[in-house]
Amino acid sequence: MSIEEPKAGFVVLLGRPNAGKSTLLNALLKSKLSIVSPKPQTTRHRILGILNGDGFQACLVDTPGLIENPKDPLQNCLRRQAMGAAHEDPDVMVLVVEPALPSDDLLRELANLNRAAKPFLLVLNKADLPAPTGALDRILQAYANALKPTGAFKVSALKKEGVEDLLKKIVELLPASPPFYEPGQLTDRYERFFASEIVREAVFDLYGEEIPHATAVVIEQFREVPEAPDQINAVLYVERDTQKGIIIGKGGKALRKLQDQALQSIVDFLGRPADLEIWVKVRKNWRKDPRSLKEFGYLS
Repeated sequence: MSIEEPKAGFVVLLGRPNAGKSTLLNALLKSKLSIVSPKPQTTRHRILGILNGDGFQACLVDTPGLIENPKDPLQNCLRRQAMGAAHEDPDVMVLVVEPALPSDDLLRELANLNRAAKPFLLVLNKADLPAPTGALDRILQAYANALKPTGAFKVSALKKEGVEDLLKKIVELLPASPPFYEPGQLTDRYERFFASEIVREAVFDLYGEEIPHATAVVIEQFREVPEAPDQINAVLYVERDTQKGIIIGKGGKALRKLQDQALQSIVDFLGRPADLEIWVKVRKNWRKDPRSLKEFGYLS
């Protein structure tokens, strides 16, 4: 893709939990940056992914899902993060939706997101899933009639279908500007942040019910050692003693599996050897505690 005039801008990905925003970010970057899970509310932070191309730099911002009815202070924090990203004057907004007809309430809520009237792209994700003939077009039209997007796309972020056409449109809409970040920079986050996210992703993968949503991960040590593996110590917080028991498992077997899986993913991400140790601690009702939410990075 060749661009005559240099372009750069911020592109915010928005949508309900589990719409596939993180999978779409990774597909656009052609690199796994955001953690993903079939479970909703996996993403808890804004994640910046920097896509450099021929004459353009797209600063893609993954956001927590727009939770419809927050049930605790943590969910309120996540919703505010997403709404804040929408209202911070991005250059392009990308709304990611699932293949289901929207309610009138949802359409009204989404119509209020684009206060600055910036370019607004509608992306119907999971278009690879079986659907009756014409159903996807009807869903897309229902959103388009209410939201009046600049462009509408059907994609499968998981299978990377339709993603290149979406990217072409994003680049077309970027304003003329020099790049904001150095060439080769993929994100503005530090490695220790992604180590904590990878541990959380393993929790989402290995545990069911309420366990994933009741956990928070803090990296207490991330130390690079010359000619030796990085030393990473993580604390996994849960809300109840029973949850701690489930995480650890009989004889520590479940915790060892968690640690092994997370370590392999961290090594793959870093591209170098590492050692990981996870400690499990109870912080009762941390999702409702403002001090804990601030300590864990959900409140500023």
